[in-house]
Amino acid sequence: MQQEHVFYSGVRPEEGQRRFVLAGLDGLRAIAVSLVLVYHFWPQVLPGGLIGVDIFFVISGYLITALLLREGAYTGKMDIVAFWVRRIRRLIPAVAVLTLTITPIAFFIGGDILVGIGRQLLGAFTYSSNWLSIAAGNDYFAQTSPELLTNFWSLAVEEQFYFFWPVVLVFACIFLRQWWQRALVPASLGALSLLLATILVAVGANFARIYYGTDTHLFGLMLGVLLALLIPWSMYPPVDARLYPHVGYGNGLLGFARALAGWLSLPAIVLLAMHLNERNQALLMPWGLLAGSVLGLGVVQALLPDTRSPLAIALRKVLSFAPLVWLGRRSYGIYLWHWPLAVIAHYLLGPDYGTVTRVVLVLLTLVLAGLSYMYVETPVRRLGFRGALSEWVNAMFGRSKALPLTAAFLLLIGCVGTVFAVRTAPEMTQAQQLVAEGEAKARQLQEQQAKEAEEAKKKAAAEESAQPSPTASPTPTVKPNTVTVIGDSVALASAGQLEQKLPQASIDAEVSRQFSTADGLLQNKLNQGVLGDTVVISLATNSTLTPEMVDDVMSKTKELGVKNVVMVTGQAPANLEWVATSNRVIQDAATRYPNLTVADWAAASAGKPQLLASDGVHPNEQGAALYAATVAQAVKTAQAK
Repeated sequence: MQQEHVFYSGVRPEEGQRRFVLAGLDGLRAIAVSLVLVYHFWPQVLPGGLIGVDIFFVISGYLITALLLREGAYTGKMDIVAFWVRRIRRLIPAVAVLTLTITPIAFFIGGDILVGIGRQLLGAFTYSSNWLSIAAGNDYFAQTSPELLTNFWSLAVEEQFYFFWPVVLVFACIFLRQWWQRALVPASLGALSLLLATILVAVGANFARIYYGTDTHLFGLMLGVLLALLIPWSMYPPVDARLYPHVGYGNGLLGFARALAGWLSLPAIVLLAMHLNERNQALLMPWGLLAGSVLGLGVVQALLPDTRSPLAIALRKVLSFAPLVWLGRRSYGIYLWHWPLAVIAHYLLGPDYGTVTRVVLVLLTLVLAGLSYMYVETPVRRLGFRGALSEWVNAMFGRSKALPLTAAFLLLIGCVGTVFAVRTAPEMTQAQQLVAEGEAKARQLQEQQAKEAEEAKKKAAAEESAQPSPTASPTPTVKPNTVTVIGDSVALASAGQLEQKLPQASIDAEVSRQFSTADGLLQNKLNQGVLGDTVVISLATNSTLTPEMVDDVMSKTKELGVKNVVMVTGQAPANLEWVATSNRVIQDAATRYPNLTVADWAAASAGKPQLLASDGVHPNEQGAALYAATVAQAVKTAQAK
């Protein structure tokens, strides 16, 4: 059988179902978006629900490639420009409606929610959100002060894939004659993506760079592409079922095994989402996300038409359940809307808004996504931009003009509100501003203390010059009746108030500092001759403490001659679940070490959101005063023991 063009496959176009729809794929989309929803609204239930995004990547990689191959098979070419236009029609209208609705609302809320909004809007409409977030240093503060359009990072990765992959696919089909050779292209790209991610994790690169990067997060998309190239006719299967044994891989025992793999992958996806945790970043990226992608691939391959087993037919029916299909077809809008709504609730109600609010937000997400699908996405996809706009304008002059005129008015308000939002956006969040001010104060204190230490050193040197030279340098010891504070950004934000309450203290605090650094810092302080006999450690915010870590620090303080240790508990929203764990470890340790006193900042600030910045972690000016008073009282108690 002679090939007519480079896109020719084992199924001749005249033998295939040109308008074939893959049953069950919408159901898998529904599961994927549900994982993401639960992860964002109830992270304690599905701490690994972010794998839903990677399942979407697998679906997109497969579906886009399979549809392009169908176009190539029936026309002998791939119209890449027309493909890009179709993608723009599908994606941009929903983005425009969302941003012109959400951004003006954010403008009326004001404050932290507007930080970086100009960059976010630029990223949303140019599909560069992931790289702009990396360039902006999407760091520690993004965890507790969420950005309005953070979820657009994954849309950016997909759109970048849509831009380059059709071109690569055409060249692969031109220069590689066999389908197995063409399949090596996505296999190689996926392997390189995994290798790069693994190397960056090993060298300690910024996790946001690894997670958001298109190059390091390409493997899921390439898995989907690989599947499409292995069965290039999967979106135009033969009409005659007798051809399947000759062109497919889903008959007999192999078909049963593939269907069984699909059934097993479904619960495995949920189990993985329940046990994978973003705190274990080395496991999560790339291997945890790769596992989610492979499981998603396991479901997709079982849905393909060449899998003829009754088990596969049953899987397609289950995933074609009407509510799942409804969710799946609107999954794009659901993904778009849920995160900005959650961010608005965060800034309006605080980070720990309740379960009822979360349920309302989910329902509101479904309603808005449904309206977007019905009145925006579908008309533009069906009629194109010009046709949809023409229909809208004509409706304004028709009998039922109220709805289109109202929409036009709201569009105008949205545009004006968006402009004002961008022009009035603050440069830093309240937490960042508080930490910056505290950092300046701490630097001032350190410079003053360094000057005093230098003067004392000169005085001591002058006194020593009048005495016989010692035979050996004295062993460094702790400074009596002084306090050394080692802290993170919470202590840094409170540096000025700490200095007022503990004028004899030296303060060493740093953003994102973790408890594991305490041992080395204590030794350095001793070597510098500035370690006090009372040490305050305020490092419960950025990492999970273990009893062994506390034991190591207590052993180190004993070795260095520190008399009193004060450990400060952390205050944080419930989604930063490691803080509560660390607090329990500190409280338990105080029962085992007589010289360990707890400064219970968590208890002092509990139920008092007015004392905290919008992130629910860093104290504002009033909160910093209470934080400093809590620490000072604990120091007084410790020194009185």
